[in-house]
Amino acid sequence: GLDASLAATGDLAARTAAATPNVRAVTIDLGWAVEAGASEVQQLALMAATGAEYLRAMEAAGLPPAAAAGQIEIVLVLDADVFAGICTLRAARRVWSAVLDACGVPEERAATRVSVRTAQRMMTRRDPWVNLLRVTAASFAAAVGGADAVEALPYDLRCGFPSDLGRRMARNTQLLLAEESHVGAVLDPAGGAFYPEALTEEYAERAWAELARLDGSGGVSGGLADGSIQQLLAETWEARRRN
Repeated sequence: GLDASLAATGDLAARTAAATPNVRAVTIDLGWAVEAGASEVQQLALMAATGAEYLRAMEAAGLPPAAAAGQIEIVLVLDADVFAGICTLRAARRVWSAVLDACGVPEERAATRVSVRTAQRMMTRRDPWVNLLRVTAASFAAAVGGADAVEALPYDLRCGFPSDLGRRMARNTQLLLAEESHVGAVLDPAGGAFYPEALTEEYAERAWAELARLDGSGGVSGGLADGSIQQLLAETWEARRRN
C-alpha cells in the first residue's frame, strides 16, 4: 500500500543520510504527469506536492527537514517550447525553495539537484527526423534554465528500439550544446530579460496556488486515489489535442 511505501521511502532516506551522506536516495520524477498531459504549472505543482509528501515521510522516519532536503533530487520533463522550458526550470527552483523555507530548511542547505529529460509526448513516429529539432530545442531550454543534467531521447524512439544512429545523435546533441555552444557555461542567461522573468514569476505564483489546492484536498496521494488528478491531466491533454 501507499502508506507502507512512503514509510519505506522515509526509512531508506534516513539510512542513506546516515551511511552515505553524499548520495541522494529519493527522486521526484514528473515524467508520469507530463506524459499524461500536464501543463508547465501542473508539473511544478505536482513536483512541490510530491516533495512535501516525501519530506513528511522522511520526518516521520526521524530525518530532520534539512537532512531530508539533501536526500531529494528532481527530474523535470520538457518539450520543444523553449521559453516555457526555460521558465519551468527557473520557476521550479523558486517553488521548491519556498517549500523548503516553509519547512524551516536554511538557505545554505536548500540546494537541490534538478535534472531534465526531454518529453516523449512531443515525439512523432511519422517523419521522425523532425524529432531531432524538438529534442535539440528541449535540451537547449534545459541548459539555459540551469539543469544539472540532461537526458536527450533518441529521435527514433517511436519507431521501436532506438537505433545506433538515434542514440549517437542524442549524445551528440548534448555534446554540441555543452562543449561547442557553451550554453550551460553562463549562469542564468535568461535573467533580467522581461519575458522570461515575467513568465517565470507567473508559473511560480500559479504553481504555488495549485499546490495549496492540492495540499488542501489530500495531496498527490489523495488526488491519485480519488481520480481528481487523472481527470485534471486528461482535461489538459484534451485541450492540447484540440489545439
